[in-house]
Amino acid sequence: MGNINRIQNAIMQLEGGAFQKLFDAYLYKKYKFNNIQTLGVQTGTNKPTKGTPDSYVFTDDEKYILINYGTVSSKSVEKIRADILSCFDEAKLSLPKEKIKKIICGHCSTNIHIEQFNSIMEAIDGVEIELIGIDTLSYDLALFYPHIARDELGVAIDTNQFFGVEDFVKAYDANGINAPIGCDFLHRESEITEICASILNNKVTILTGPSGIGKTRLSLEVCRQQDNGKTKVFCVKSNGNLLYEDIKYYISDPGRYLLFFDDANMVVSLDNVFDTILTLPIEFDVKILISVRDYAKERVINAASKYTLPSIIEIGCFKDEEIKDVLKADLGIVNSDYLKKIAEIANGNIRLAFLAGMRSMDDGYQAICNVEDIFKNYYGRIIDEAKLTKEDILILFFISIAGPVKNNENQLYSDMKDLYGKKIAEDDIIEKLYSLELIDWFKNEITKIADQSFGNYILYYVLFEKRWISVENLISIGFPAFRNKIVYALNTLIKIFNSEECAKYIEDSIIAAWDNAPMEQDMEYLEAFYQVNPDKALSIIKNQIDQETNVDFDLHVFDINAKKNYHNITTKVIEILGGYKYTENFEDAVDLLMLYFEKRPDLIMDFYFVLSDKFLYDKYSGRNKYNHEMRLMDKLWCYAEEGKNYNNSLLYLQIVECALKTEISFTEEIRNSRSCSFVRMTLGLTDELADIRTHIWKNLSILRKNEEYRNAINNILSEVHFNGLNDEDSKNYLQADFDAIYEYIIDKNTLDFWDAKIIARYKEIAEQIGIRPDYRYLIAERNPEFRIYRILTRECFNGKTIEEDERLRKETISKEICEYDLKDFQKLFCSCKFLEKTVYDRDQWSLDTGLDCVFEIIETDTELYLKVLKEYFNANAPFRLNGYRQIKYLLGHIGYESTYCFVNNNVLNKKDAWLSFIWECVSEEDMNEKIVNDYKTFVINNLASTKPVIPTVQVVARYGERDSELKTSVIKAVLANSKLSANFLGYAYDENDVEKIIDFFRNDMSALASIYMNAIETDCHIDYRGKLFAKIFEKQPTVWKEYVDWVKSKDNMREDWNESEIFELIWESDKWRECVAYAFNVLVDDERVFYIKKPARLLFAETTDATILERKKSWLIEKLQENSLEIEKCKKLIDVVINVLPDWKLEYILEFLKMNKKPEDFKKIPLFSSSYSWSGSEVPLIMKKINFLKLLKDNLKGINYIEHRKYIEEYCMDLEKYKEKVELQEYLENADYA
Repeated sequence: MGNINRIQNAIMQLEGGAFQKLFDAYLYKKYKFNNIQTLGVQTGTNKPTKGTPDSYVFTDDEKYILINYGTVSSKSVEKIRADILSCFDEAKLSLPKEKIKKIICGHCSTNIHIEQFNSIMEAIDGVEIELIGIDTLSYDLALFYPHIARDELGVAIDTNQFFGVEDFVKAYDANGINAPIGCDFLHRESEITEICASILNNKVTILTGPSGIGKTRLSLEVCRQQDNGKTKVFCVKSNGNLLYEDIKYYISDPGRYLLFFDDANMVVSLDNVFDTILTLPIEFDVKILISVRDYAKERVINAASKYTLPSIIEIGCFKDEEIKDVLKADLGIVNSDYLKKIAEIANGNIRLAFLAGMRSMDDGYQAICNVEDIFKNYYGRIIDEAKLTKEDILILFFISIAGPVKNNENQLYSDMKDLYGKKIAEDDIIEKLYSLELIDWFKNEITKIADQSFGNYILYYVLFEKRWISVENLISIGFPAFRNKIVYALNTLIKIFNSEECAKYIEDSIIAAWDNAPMEQDMEYLEAFYQVNPDKALSIIKNQIDQETNVDFDLHVFDINAKKNYHNITTKVIEILGGYKYTENFEDAVDLLMLYFEKRPDLIMDFYFVLSDKFLYDKYSGRNKYNHEMRLMDKLWCYAEEGKNYNNSLLYLQIVECALKTEISFTEEIRNSRSCSFVRMTLGLTDELADIRTHIWKNLSILRKNEEYRNAINNILSEVHFNGLNDEDSKNYLQADFDAIYEYIIDKNTLDFWDAKIIARYKEIAEQIGIRPDYRYLIAERNPEFRIYRILTRECFNGKTIEEDERLRKETISKEICEYDLKDFQKLFCSCKFLEKTVYDRDQWSLDTGLDCVFEIIETDTELYLKVLKEYFNANAPFRLNGYRQIKYLLGHIGYESTYCFVNNNVLNKKDAWLSFIWECVSEEDMNEKIVNDYKTFVINNLASTKPVIPTVQVVARYGERDSELKTSVIKAVLANSKLSANFLGYAYDENDVEKIIDFFRNDMSALASIYMNAIETDCHIDYRGKLFAKIFEKQPTVWKEYVDWVKSKDNMREDWNESEIFELIWESDKWRECVAYAFNVLVDDERVFYIKKPARLLFAETTDATILERKKSWLIEKLQENSLEIEKCKKLIDVVINVLPDWKLEYILEFLKMNKKPEDFKKIPLFSSSYSWSGSEVPLIMKKINFLKLLKDNLKGINYIEHRKYIEEYCMDLEKYKEKVELQEYLENADYA
């Protein structure tokens, strides 16, 4: 309410004319009027004049809206009514009633009753009347139009960073430094469509692109389209202040919002902004549109990606003809020479075009000779008009180069000032520059340049135009401690002021500084400037490699694929060499890399990433006709020595996989940053790419003859290496690759399994993309192992279900084996043995189920079945047939004895597993004493073996009912060997499983409890949702103590989902009080427990079950009451609530204070968690603490709590000071974009 009161008080102080001007500004905004005619104020003053009405609006339907304002003094109902009636007094206004659409009456009266209001509304029949009083006006100004409150009343509602679209344009254009954005909009229709679609489908949309290409203007047009009444649109223009309070103010109600952040890299504490907005409840539908310059985009993208996957849209430069159209439309420039010259200089940069155009209008053609002149003429005018002295400009330069600057804590700033500005009256100049809005001054402590473009010009002005400070000296001062800032400044000069003279001066200065630098700084200069002096850089790198010690590292046992997701080059020298691709020293760089690799094979991932990410395909590869990629692959092949050099051959194979990709991701260095942007692009087939691939296939054919590389190469050949392409390119790639593979790799005379598999894969893809296979694609079936492989594995057909695929497979297998004799089955199993050793694990299951189908198909012929199964055993049972189906068949057709003998008399690795299925599959009707005894003997002997087949409870239960000794023996064996417990219990997923286990142990629940505890030690997931534990607990409550002790004993007391379920189940039991007390004493109330959050979360986790939640709260309250004067126990209880039930914290602490009013005890209890984390900014977390303390203080009334309130007030003051410190630190971190 403070803002409302301040606005109302300010309104009541206005003169009559000022009141009317305030109301006009308000109505302009509220109704988007654009033609209010004012009659009641003298022009250029705030003096009111007499007249009826005070203002009016002529509408599109050729009617009038009449506006009457009262005075700021309270206005009577009679006077308001009289003012309305005067509009129909022909002596005062001759206007027919039917021409009056509406009458708006502004007033400051606060006591209009309902009946008086109705009488005013009915004053004129048929004419709409709207009363707007001071209450409505003040609320609207506070909530919707704070800029009017600030401009007309001097009341600041916010930090002046949130604007409506038109207010943003006004603020942006106000200082005269930027190119104006309040202009006509042309040539971005497709971009607008794309951006609007992105806003609809994404939380965050980021527009990237170079400075000056019109991202801001484009974003405003999008905002105008989105500002449709259904969505609240705000444009945010950073002025260096934090946005947290503004966001809370403007996004206070659920609804749809669009927030546009211009130059988001300038927004203070951007992470905090994302955290505040993107973690709002779902009823707040907030979309974010961001513009950001290229050099800073990765930081913004990374910040947004913590909360959502942003849509990133790259905005391209304007074409010359488009720039000319804009200049014609917005600046009225029609001279073709001017248009041509400006478009040539702007080079697609609409900001430069505007600056040049505006300058050419003032000073003619000579003002637009080049980019330097444009900046000089435009920003030079700012320097002249602001009457900036050399001292002023030097302070601006120091801030530009070193900023943001906090007092004298910035060492680079201090060093520069000591050398070049010792006598400068710094404080006065800072005040002056701030008043001119040339710098931001955050909390009167941190300064930075307000406008990046102006700051860039100041760098140019001081370093190049005036040369008050030499670049060589600047480098010497800044290196190595402030290397990033120096590099940022120099890159800015080169990129923006792109003249040969400027670039030559900087290059010479760098070389001179490097030559004069101490040797120990060589690596710092190398990292920053290796491309400026490439020969010197390579010499330093070679010297370092020569001094490197050889590392013995076996790449045979190193898993490269497991590391490929971490695109991070850890060795600086390797990273630097990666920058030499488009230089004359490209091949030298490759040679140095391979020399280094010879010494340091342990760094293989660094070499892999530098070769694949830096030296392979990028956006320039095509225009260079893939020359560098061809040279790279040829060099790597030479180093492989046709397979004689294992390490180099392995590296070659890894790079081959990358070189064969047609849809690539690669990294690009971001200007003035160590971060990278990720780019995706596809490569259409060209003659050059076809040559590269043909060379690769030829080289692979040579390496494939070496057993050491065969599997890796078969893996490469088994994949078809193109994706993300259109149909035509896909066909071209497939045909070119297949032609080369068929010619150089496939052995047509003795086709092996892998050759056949490769051909079949290409045939499959060829058919999918519409290529008609010729005879070469049809030879795969010549290989017998491949034939069996294709028959047994299930193919997935588009449009068919799994069941249909399975039916087709059975038909194929049946057709294959329908005329098999025993020798054919022997050959089948021989092929299976080959395939078992050859194919990948992912194919094993499919082959296994295919083999199962073979036995299913021959089940109609028992004699044949037995012979075939015998041959299968003779082949040592290839694949993973578990035997269950086969045993079930044998029992049904030849009986128990014959089945037992048949399996037992054969030799196979999985014999015990097959035998165990016999007793599992025996039906209840067929079970007899001999079978039970046989099973008993088998189980006892088996459990004593080194690799036992562990029976499940369900199977043992069936036989244990007939032989109690068997049951006892099994339980004893399982108890004796804890590793058997988990498999014995199996996985208790449903109630039926649980009931069977409980029934089995009905006479020995203590044994079950022990086995259960052993089982969860081995596999904590065996008890789904704690159902088995709950049943054990019912029968054997003492298991709870064992379980709690086990939880306590685990490393770091790791949280587990099943544990949480079990702890929640305890709260539902009748014995919950004693169980919770024991768990609390063991897990929480133990002086050895230093980190209370995890055990507390297990025991008192928040729940949606109201009954359970009430039990938890009542237990904690009771415990507090019991121990209210034992402060150490109270501290732990309050700590539990703070960490686990934070929404209840205030109530719980107040409950403590009712029972214990000692100030000294109050100061000992925790008010906040001892551990906390945040994303983005810490400030909201601190403010949350302050708000809680204020709420707590407000609840402590009376003289008993005077000391408490004093303590809280001091605590708040400490937090406020800490917040100030954090805000300054975060501002420094976020504003430093160098």
